[in-house]
Parts: sequence; structure tokens; C-alpha cells
Amino acid sequence: MYGCLGAVAWCHVTTVTRLTFSSTYQGNSLMYHDSPCSNGYVYIPLAFLLMLYAVYLVECWHCQARHELQHRVDVSSVRERVGRMQQATPCIWWKAISYHYVRRTRQVTRYRNGDAYTTTQVYHERVNTHVAEAEFDYARCGVRDVSKALVGLEGAPATRLRFTKCFSFASVEAENAYLCQRARFFAENEGLDDYMEAREGMHLKNVDFREFMVAFPDPARPPWYACSSAFWAAALLTLSWPLRVLAEYRTAYAHYHVEKLFGLEGPGSASSAGGGLSPSDELLPPLTHRLPRVNTVDSTELEWHIRSNQQLVPSYSEAVLMDLAGLG
Repeated sequence: MYGCLGAVAWCHVTTVTRLTFSSTYQGNSLMYHDSPCSNGYVYIPLAFLLMLYAVYLVECWHCQARHELQHRVDVSSVRERVGRMQQATPCIWWKAISYHYVRRTRQVTRYRNGDAYTTTQVYHERVNTHVAEAEFDYARCGVRDVSKALVGLEGAPATRLRFTKCFSFASVEAENAYLCQRARFFAENEGLDDYMEAREGMHLKNVDFREFMVAFPDPARPPWYACSSAFWAAALLTLSWPLRVLAEYRTAYAHYHVEKLFGLEGPGSASSAGGGLSPSDELLPPLTHRLPRVNTVDSTELEWHIRSNQQLVPSYSEAVLMDLAGLG
């Protein structure tokens, strides 16, 4: 766009010497100064300028910075949401979809050299025949929240938050219980059709999980560079990119990880599935050697690794630490 503006300005400022021959002047030549774009060439950069300006406004409408401003919340709401996610009951789910492909045909009309002709097109359509879902029963192993505390939100004029969730295991027994239930579920649904799509994940019950947020100390009075009016004023003047750079520089980033730990050790192993802890559980030392899992998995290769239960051989230092822990 700036190049097109420069071309239009060059057409209005620059002058060139023109030499013309006309019979009006009895065959004599006429020399005069005129713009190099006097013959209508100035409309070419103007057309490109209008087209690029329209594309620029569409990009501003769909940009990530404008959409993130629509999810503005205050710091107290963020802390309340974090508390609900920490107290929420996790649900690890599995889903198996059995399907096959059916060969179908349809009539398609095509045009060549102005003539219409009909051809038969062959395509394959997916047909789902069976859908099954199940949840991980962790009543025997127990669960608790091990997410960290979220602090320092008041120190920045704006904080962009990203929330993710996952689960891990504190003991091999809890992981084996998870793997056995998972393998049993997919084994029962395997072979019902030609193909099977396997999905698994975790969600928090009674919680509207939102991945991205922008927190302000006072959402009613955000910084001037975070206002929609300032954004569109800069966009109309083709100056939204310096405003975005300023907003990125003045915005803090925080990645909060919600983690649920299955398999409580010690007297708290028989706690309820809701995540409650007895007074003796609070005195337990922090658990180590967790076996993490991501929140959502939809990969055939990763599923094969989990079902085969492959584990890495510990190094020499890890083996020494394991022996010391066993002696203690």
C-alpha cells in the first residue's frame, strides 16, 4: 500500500518533458512539461491501493489481537476460575468409532467448449456403524489436584493467559489400572467393523474450560492500546501494526497448567473420587516420579506405544536413587 501511495505521489509531483508533432503548428514540434501519468496510468496504482486496503481491513477484522480483546476478564474472575478448575472432578474418557467405506457413484455435469456432457463420478463415503464411550474408574486409586498457584497478575497492565490440562500418575499401580481399563475398552470394540477410530482425553466436570483469556486489573478501563476504538482508528490509518507491537510489548504472558494426579500414596489411597483429602494426606511429602499424560490424544502411533506399555530403562544414577529410596 505504501508503494502504491508513493507511485501516486510520484505521478503528481514529477514532471517529464514531452515532444509532440502536430499539423496545427505546420509540422513544427511542440515541447511541454507534463506528468508521466497524465494518460490515465495513475488509476493503475490507485486500483491496487484500494484492493490492498480492502484486504488489509479484512485482515484486521480476523486478526488474533482483536479476537483476544473480546475475552477480557478481571483478575478476580481469573482466580475464581482457577479455583474451580482446581476443585473440579476430572473425567478421563475413551471413545471408539467403528466405520467402513462405501463405494458410491453420482452424475456430474461438466462443460467443455460450451458443450455440456454428463459423466459418472466414483467416490467413497465413510459410514459410522458403532460408537462407544467409557470413563476411567479411579475410585480405588484416588485423585488430587497438584496445580501450582497463580500469582503476579496485578503487576502487569494486561496478562494473556493460556490454560491447558493434563493428568499424571503417582504410582505404577495407578498407571496399570488405567492401561488395563483402556486396553479392555478398545479390545471390546475392536473388530466390529473394517476400521476403528480411537480417541481419548480428559475434561473437568462442571467447568467451562476456556483456553485463552486476557486479564486486566480493571476491564472497564483498559489501557488505551487495548481499546477497540484505538485499534480501529489505527487500522483506518494503516497503523495497526505499530499498535500491535506496542500491545505485545506491554502484555505479560502466563501459561497455567491444570494437572490431576492419580494414585495417592500412603493412607490417602482410598480417598473418594471427588478429589477430597483426609488430614493425613496433607502431611504427606510431595510426590515425585510422576508419569504424565497429555489431555487429549488421537494418534495411532501413540496408542500403540501406550498399549504395549513400553518404558525406558533407568540410568545408573536413577537406579542408585531408586535403591536408596527402597532402603529408606
